[in-house]
Amino acid sequence: PEDGYKYEWNNGQIEKSPKMIIPANFYIVDRLIRFFQKTNAYANGSQLLTEPGTKTSPTQLRIPDMGFYTATQIKQARTGAFPMPGFAIEFVSDNDTYKKCLKKVDEYFGAGAQIVWLVLPEMKLMYVYSSPEEVVICRGSRVCSAEPVVPGFAIPAEKLFE
Repeated sequence: PEDGYKYEWNNGQIEKSPKMIIPANFYIVDRLIRFFQKTNAYANGSQLLTEPGTKTSPTQLRIPDMGFYTATQIKQARTGAFPMPGFAIEFVSDNDTYKKCLKKVDEYFGAGAQIVWLVLPEMKLMYVYSSPEEVVICRGSRVCSAEPVVPGFAIPAEKLFE
């Protein structure tokens, strides 16, 4: 919908939340896409998509703010499948609670994601999860990586937020 909200299906209920790819964050999305376009994954037909719908369970439809899809997954989606990105990105705002963010991290990993980034634009930092229990906080010159899901996709936090 064009009302500024995204709607996700969660165990029989529709959850309404503000869209996180807001104009103030366009520059971050642009930088992520430009860095991604330098990878072999991009050259081989994979994509970093914005707000793709995906099923994290038979009763949940989630919409990560960004997700990495292989060329094979993109073909599967043409048949009506909802593939889970191997690498998911969520932008965190004042409307998000810590509990809600961690719940989504768990859901993404439970559905097959291997890397999840939580991006906090106002704080200029990212939480890079390689499992629900393993996280690296990236700020300044610390490199945020989507490897091994996307080989070569690593960016210093400062480059993302400058």
